[in-house]
Amino acid sequence: MKQNTNNLVLIKAYILLIFLFFNQLNVNAQQENETYFKVSPLEDSDLKLEDLEHQIQKTYKKVLASTVTINTHATGVLVSSDGYILTAAHVVLGVREEQSSITMSDGTTYKAIHLGLDEKGDYALMKIVDKGTWEYLELGSSSDLGQDEACLMFGHSSGYQADRPALMRIGFYKGTKALGYLKTSCIMMPGDSGGPLVDLNGKVIGVCSHIDRSMEDNFYAPIDPVKANWTKLINGERFNKRGPREPQFPKDNETISPSKTTADFSLEGGKGAIIKAIGKTVKDLHKSVVKIKSLNEDKTEVNTYGTIVSSKGYIVAKASELSKSGLSCEQYNGVISPARLIGIDKSNDLAVLQIQSKDIIAINIPKKTDTRVGTLIGSASFKEDIKYSGVISAPARQILPAAASQGFLGASVTFSNKIFVLYENGAAKLAGLKRGDIIVKFDDTKIESSEDRISFLKTTQVNQKVKVTVLREGAEKEVEVTLLKENEKRIRNRHIGYDLDTSERKYDFTQAFTHDMPIEVNETGTPVVDIKGNVIGINIAKENRTSSFAIPLDVVLQTVKDIK
Repeated sequence: MKQNTNNLVLIKAYILLIFLFFNQLNVNAQQENETYFKVSPLEDSDLKLEDLEHQIQKTYKKVLASTVTINTHATGVLVSSDGYILTAAHVVLGVREEQSSITMSDGTTYKAIHLGLDEKGDYALMKIVDKGTWEYLELGSSSDLGQDEACLMFGHSSGYQADRPALMRIGFYKGTKALGYLKTSCIMMPGDSGGPLVDLNGKVIGVCSHIDRSMEDNFYAPIDPVKANWTKLINGERFNKRGPREPQFPKDNETISPSKTTADFSLEGGKGAIIKAIGKTVKDLHKSVVKIKSLNEDKTEVNTYGTIVSSKGYIVAKASELSKSGLSCEQYNGVISPARLIGIDKSNDLAVLQIQSKDIIAINIPKKTDTRVGTLIGSASFKEDIKYSGVISAPARQILPAAASQGFLGASVTFSNKIFVLYENGAAKLAGLKRGDIIVKFDDTKIESSEDRISFLKTTQVNQKVKVTVLREGAEKEVEVTLLKENEKRIRNRHIGYDLDTSERKYDFTQAFTHDMPIEVNETGTPVVDIKGNVIGINIAKENRTSSFAIPLDVVLQTVKDIK
C-alpha cells in the first residue's frame, strides 16, 4: 500500500511537471505572438498613425530583402531559406523556357527552374538552382482576413530598374471574388505580377494577380490554396488548367463578398480614414494651394497648380506644365492675381512664381522633414486639405532621364534573347531582323542574358544606330538597326494598367521620392505632408498607375532661394 502511495505521488509529480512544461511553452508562445503587431479595430478618431507607420517601416526592410525580379519584367518572393520562389502562374506561362533569371534586391542574379502552378488560381513555384541560404517570408493566412484590414504589397511596377528597389504600396482588404481572388486597395500594374501581398507582420497573404480599370480593383491569389497544394507545386504539377477559349479572369466573377470579421489592424474606410486623420493636422492647407492659369501660343488656357512657400508670395509649380504667357494665380477665396515668373530650375522641372496679394497664406516650414520609405503621407488639392493618402514607396534619389528617351527595338524577345514577335513598322522589322533570330551582340557588347540586353538598351537614345549581331540558321549575321521611339498608342494598348494619362516630363530630376498616391496629371505642384501635418515635398510628376514623384521640401526651398 505504501509502495502504491509512493507511486501515486510520483505520478502526480510527473503530471505536475508536464503541466508546468506545457504551460511554459504556452507562455513562451504567447510572448512570441506579442512581438507581432496586433491592434484592435479602431475608430478613425482613435487612430494612432505613428504606430501604424512604425510597423510599416519595420516590415518594409524584411519584405524588401525577400522580393525578387523575374526576367526583369515581373516579381516574385522567396518563401523558404533554400530558394523556393512564389510568383503568379501567368508570369511562368509567359516564359518559353523552363527557367527564369532572378534578380535579388541587392542586384545579384541567379537562375531558377519552373516547378508547379495552378493556372486558374494564378500562382506558381520556382526554385533557385544555386545552393545558398536566402532571406524569406513566412506564409500567412488569407482565410481570416478582416474587412478593411491593412496590408502592403511589393513589386517592380513597369519592370526592373537598377536604381530603384521594389515599390511598396499600402492598402486595405475589401473582400473576395467568387473564384477566391482577394481584392485590396493596394494599387498594382504590369511588372508587379507575382509580387507579395503581406500583412503588417510581413507574412505573405496573397500573390499579385490582375487588375481592372478602377484604382480600387486590384486582385490577388490567396495564400491558403498555395499551402494546400504545396506538395503538388514542389513536384512540378501543373493543374487547374483553363480551357482553350476560357478567359483567364472571367468577367462573371465580379461580385465581391466582404469579410464578416475584423482582425489585427482593421480600419473602417481604409485610406479614407487616413485622409480624415491626417486632415485634422493640416487645417486650411488647401489655402496655400493656388490654381495657375496661363495661355498657349494658340491662346488656349492651361491650368495647373502651385504651392505658396513664402509670405512674400513665392509659389512653386511644375515648369513644363506652364506657359509663360498670361500667367495668373487663383487663390482659395477666388481672388485672381497676375503672376510673375521669377525663374525655372530645369534640373527638377520647378518654376518659381510670385504674386502680390493681401491674403497670402503660405505653408508652414518644418524644422525637419522625414522622407523614409514607409512614411504615411497625404496630398492636398486646391479645394481639399487632404485629397489622397498613401505611403512613400521608394527613397529620394536621382531620377534618371534615360527611361524617357530610350531607344525601342520593336520586338518581343525571350529570356534566351530569341526574337519571337516583330512589331509592325518597328525598328527590328524595318532593319530586316527575323523571327527566330537570337541576339548575341549589340555593337561590341556581348549579350549573354536578358539582363545584358535590357541594360544595354537602357543606355540608348531614340534614332541611335546599333549594330545588332544575331545567330540565324547557325551563322552570325550583323544588321544595323535604327532604334525608334515606342509608339504611345501601343504602350496604352499593351495593358489597361498603362491606359491612363501621365506627365509629359516624368523623369530626369536631381532628387525625388516615389509615392503611391494616385494624383491626376494636372495636380502636380501640390504639397505632400506627413502624419504630423509637416509639408515634406511637392508633387512633380505622375509616372504611371502606381507611382508619382515628389521633390523633397529642402530641395524645393533651396531652388526658391537660388532663383529669387
